[in-house]
Amino acid sequence: MIDIKILCFLLGRAMFSMSIMYILPICYALFTNQSEKILSFFVMLMIISAIAATILTYKSTGYRQRIKIIESALTMILVWILLTIFGSIPFMVTNWLSPFEAILETVSDLTAAGLSLLSPDAPYILKLWQASLMWLGSFVFLSILVTILPEVSGCFGLELSLNQGQIFSPMIGQMRSMARKILLIYEVLTLISFIMFKLAGLNNFDALSMAMRCISTGGGDFFPGRGNVYIEYAAMFSMLIACGNFLLYFRLINTIIPPVSSLHLKKIGMKNFAKRIHNLIIEFFMLIKRNCLSNLKIFFNNSEVQFLLVSIFFGTSIILFTTFTKKYIFDGNEAFRLALFHVISYISTTGFNLVDLTNAPDFDRFFLFLIVTIGGCMGSVTGGLKVIRVIILFKLFKIETLKTIHPKMITSIKISGAAVPMKIVGRVLAFFFLCSVTMFLFAIILSLSGQSFSTSVAMSLACLTNTGILPGICDPSDFIALPAVMKLFCCLILIVGRMEIFAFLIVILFAHSNRDRQQW
Repeated sequence: MIDIKILCFLLGRAMFSMSIMYILPICYALFTNQSEKILSFFVMLMIISAIAATILTYKSTGYRQRIKIIESALTMILVWILLTIFGSIPFMVTNWLSPFEAILETVSDLTAAGLSLLSPDAPYILKLWQASLMWLGSFVFLSILVTILPEVSGCFGLELSLNQGQIFSPMIGQMRSMARKILLIYEVLTLISFIMFKLAGLNNFDALSMAMRCISTGGGDFFPGRGNVYIEYAAMFSMLIACGNFLLYFRLINTIIPPVSSLHLKKIGMKNFAKRIHNLIIEFFMLIKRNCLSNLKIFFNNSEVQFLLVSIFFGTSIILFTTFTKKYIFDGNEAFRLALFHVISYISTTGFNLVDLTNAPDFDRFFLFLIVTIGGCMGSVTGGLKVIRVIILFKLFKIETLKTIHPKMITSIKISGAAVPMKIVGRVLAFFFLCSVTMFLFAIILSLSGQSFSTSVAMSLACLTNTGILPGICDPSDFIALPAVMKLFCCLILIVGRMEIFAFLIVILFAHSNRDRQQW
């Protein structure tokens, strides 16, 4: 049986987070002297969300402390539906989007796809609400990633990172502890990104909006200060750290400050007290230096980080080469900056564009189409396959090729020196197969709306990878032109892509299974 109380508890936590996010548009309305009608509207929504969170929390009294797989999968679906209902209200009530467009816009923001169906002249407060939904969506996704998703998918690549010292458990208490740790890192990185944009010359609200869009990999068409290289490099840095493994970040940051037990406190006596304190301070900072150097070594020796950086380097080099051969851009510095920016933007599935890429060489647009499928590291907020899975697929291809030549060869796949269990390899293959089949199946259904098959494939891939747009292949206008039913179908694709397919399949199998429900 499904424990409704535990579902209410988890959904209540999500609704509480939603109520907090209304603070940003409320602050903007206060500081910019917006009309009382707008201010009272967002205050009312915050109160309603808080009441809904309170009711759900009250209904969860006495919930079970252990969560089942089916309950995890149901939560992953219901949380997006519930947040979409409340998040779409500002877009609908202000009449800037039709109900179906508002729902698609909200789902794309919550899943960090950032379709940006709003027109460029939409009120700034709605742009801020966009950024808030993107940040909240990735905030919730990170919570799911380190608590519920491991139960549903067996962690996939997460359990490859055993050296991170993280243990995933279906116990609610341990799930809370893990979520607090990772979400603290997410908030700190957002603050760092905000400071960088602020130093680059943006005002407070623009800096916060850009920080939320970059760290969440939501993107969109909001990019103030185009042409300012400092803002562009701040965006590149923010998108790049969003590609990283937040579990790895936590481990590195958590070990920088040495524990008190590692210091020689017993040596402090009254004799030569000042000198001993001085030596203790030196020892403390030497330990911090040693830990920092050790952590940098661990970080750059990580297979995912190495593959990601190498991919960005070669991707930038390839686009630079085609740019000069096609004579698209003549200035070397500008060409390098644009190439690096767009490679980071699309490998992180953020989807920011500095220039109109519809006139870019076909090879460049197709190359960006390919790198979107890679995504960031496992444990990041990006979409795509994730780097660790791509590494496994490449190594599996190499091993199977060698075994064809040498049938008796005994081989194993290793990541960072650790052998990958065949169970994990099988899951990666299953995930890749399901992604491919799902993408083409969704593309066939989208083509029924009158779109060309190539555009339908691009739209399907953009939704499954949570990129939203692919330059010169599909853009928000293609989604706006869809019938209402197809817009809702795109919402389904976005949610399936964010949940990594398996949670959706588990719910379907549970609904149609005639087996003993206790197995779930």
